[in-house]
This record gives sequence, C-alpha cells and structure tokens, in this order.
Amino acid sequence: MTLNYRTLTTITAVGLGLALGWGLGTQEIKAQAPAPAKQNWKSQAEFDLYAEFGKAKGKDKIAALDKWKQSFAESDFAFEREEAYLGTYQELNMPRQAFDKAVEILKTHPNHFFSIYAVETVIYQLNPAQPAAADMETGERVSKHVLDDLDAIFTPANKPATMNDSQWTQTKSVMKPLAQRQIAWIAVQRKDYPKAEAELTKFLQMDPTQAQFSYFLAQAQFNQRQDHPDKQPPAIFHFVRAANVDGPNAMSANDKKTALAYVTNLYNQYHGSNEGFEKVVTAAKASAFPPAGFTIESGADIARKKAEEQAKADAANPILAFWRDIVREPLQKDGDMYFDAMKGALLPGDPGKQKGFTKFKAKLISMTPANKPKELVLALEKPETPDVKLTFEEPLPGNMEPGAELEFEGVATAYTKEPFMVTFEVTPEQLTGWTGKNAPGAGKGKGPAKGPAKGPAKGKAAK
Repeated sequence: MTLNYRTLTTITAVGLGLALGWGLGTQEIKAQAPAPAKQNWKSQAEFDLYAEFGKAKGKDKIAALDKWKQSFAESDFAFEREEAYLGTYQELNMPRQAFDKAVEILKTHPNHFFSIYAVETVIYQLNPAQPAAADMETGERVSKHVLDDLDAIFTPANKPATMNDSQWTQTKSVMKPLAQRQIAWIAVQRKDYPKAEAELTKFLQMDPTQAQFSYFLAQAQFNQRQDHPDKQPPAIFHFVRAANVDGPNAMSANDKKTALAYVTNLYNQYHGSNEGFEKVVTAAKASAFPPAGFTIESGADIARKKAEEQAKADAANPILAFWRDIVREPLQKDGDMYFDAMKGALLPGDPGKQKGFTKFKAKLISMTPANKPKELVLALEKPETPDVKLTFEEPLPGNMEPGAELEFEGVATAYTKEPFMVTFEVTPEQLTGWTGKNAPGAGKGKGPAKGPAKGPAKGKAAK
C-alpha cells in the first residue's frame, strides 16, 4: 500500500510552530539565542533594509533578506536574520531551504529550538519516496540529541520570546515523541527492519494513536517473516490496528479501506480461513499492542495438527484408514478407472494384513430378505450411513437385529458413487459375527412317516 508521508507533519498533541506564535517573517525579530550586550544598526541604510523586509510579502521576503545580508553581512542582528530566513522558508512551504537553514543554525546553536523543530518536521517533506542519506543522518542525530538532552534544550534561557512559560512547558512534553517518531521513520526508510521494529514500538508506546506508525510496525515485522515466522501474527495485528484506528491520527478513509482489504486477505492466507478475524479486530481496536498470549495459528500449523491427530486416529483404527485411503477416496476421485483395477480383488486381503487386520468391521443396517437374507447392507465408515453391500450365493440362517457388528472379507464386484456403496461377494466362511439361526425344522419338507407304510384303506381301491 502506498503511503503519503506528507501527512506525518501533523502534530496533534499540541500546536507548534506558527500556532505557538512563531512568525518571524511577519513580526519584529526577537532572538532565541542570547543577544549581544548592545545591538545597534550599522546605519540608517541597514535599518531601512530591515524595514523593507518587514513590509515584504511572500517570496519578496526572501529577496529582502538577501539584500540585507549582501549589504550588511556583519550585523549585530545577523543571528535574528538567520532565524527570519528559517521562519520565512517554513511560512512559504520551502522545506528544503528550511531544513538546510536549520542545520546551518544548529552548527553554532545546537539547542536552538526552532531549528530543532524544523529538522523534526520538514524532513518528511524533502523527498518522501527516497530521503537522502545525509538528511536522514542529520535527522537521526538531532533526534537523539532531543532524546538525550531535552533538559539542556528546554532551559528557561532558551525559551523563544514568542512563547510563554506554559507553551514552553507544553512544547517540551511533545518533543520526545516527535524525536522518537523521526528515528523510527528513518529506520523504516533505511529498511532496517529489526531496528525499525524496536524504534516504532518505542514511539507507539509514547503515542498509541498513530495509525500510520502501526502500519509501519506491521511492515517491519512482516518483512522479517523468513527468518522469524513468529512475527507474522503480531504483524497482522498491527495491520488490523492501522486499518481500524479512529480519531485525529487515523489514516484516511481510503487508506483504511485499502489496509483492511489487504490484511483480511493476508489473514486468510496465513490462517487458512477468516475464522477468528473479528476477534483480532476487536483486540486491535482496544490496544496498540497485542494482548498477552496473543497468537494466530497458521494454516500450516493447523494442517500439521490435523495430520498428527489423523495419524493417531489411523493408528487406533487402521480399518477406517484403509477404507478411506484404499477404497472410498480413490473411487470417489477416479471412479471406474480405479474400480477396474480393484474389481475381483479380495479385500482387505494382503494389504489389510500389512496394516494389522484381516477383515473389515461394520454395523448391520438392513437385510434382504428380512429372514434368511442373501444380501446385507452395512455401515463401515460412519454409523447409520450405509456404504457396504454384501451378497451371498446361499442365504444366511435366520436374521439379526440392525446395529450388530460384523466382520467380513470379500471380492469387490460393484460400486456406486452416489450414494457411495461398494458391493462385495462374500461366503459364509468370510463373515464373522453372524448369529442368526433357523427355527428347528424351518424350511424343510415333511419326511416319510415313521414305521411301515400303510396300505390302502379297506374297502377302497388303490389309486
């Protein structure tokens, strides 16, 4: 997702710059640095040049300052004039010139607030696509100075004349986050992802409202995924956070929409589905960082666990594993072509013996006919779901109640895909567990009467 770095110049914690009364280009020059004991104009001509600057508008201010400087390079007001250049460049939205002037001033006045502030803010406007290495080195150096020497910068003696004590104190409170923000951003630009992750984390701990930097943190973590795959879940969290933060430091509506679409797809790719995504959204809205114990299972981890569980289940029930892998799934996938190879084979046969069993086990569903059946329908893989039909050349004795467990081996003779059913030709000797019995004398014709055969009845002729 392409990001607009220019938005980074917005400081929402407190109004700075012109909002605090800094407008050196439009008001009487008042030095921040200690002034000489006595300042005097070199001549009326110098004062007139200063007055000309005070009346100038727009870029004419720069021309007026140049004219003043060329005519009176040595001036008791030389430092104030440099401040006026800095303020004018910022007023006219000339970031390159403002940045360079600030750097120039800091060489002799390292605690000059307005120059420090300029470095901390306008760097984002210099060349967002590819900041110059020298500019980033300067920005990092000044920012470290702010973090390490804040009290030295914000002494009462350094307070600009355009700020009151309250503004000076308020400004001090936001300078560390401002400096940390720049250090983090510079690490992002350098593609130093481990450092960027560390520095971005520090900044978001200072200001958790910064959605853009949550996005940067997500990128820094995600770009380390090859060596540190464990960083992907927190990266997804921070992408979600960036897409859902509301308030003055939220991303634009379009950027949020793009970020949400991106991380939704990323979550699905990583997890294997969108299950659990809303829980991540809820957590990301509540905090700038993942809660303790936060994780997202990867699709690979889920698949591995399922495979491990399936392996355990297969070891515990090799018959079901054999039926699934050798019979059902190949027939459902390749159909007649596979059955042509399987037809006429004794199953489970030798392949079953290699798995540790010699007969299938299944539950009785129905019989045809209801007594002395020649056909049994069984459920092998799932209870109550018929998937096996056994046929017998001779009827089995009696009958049995549905639900009885039977074991069998047989020769595959037919199958159907829908509903799935495999037919086996089985002999009584290949069936185990059948307990049906015929009633005594059932099914037999009457034999000859016991004792000698009786002759024709008296008085009646034999027929």
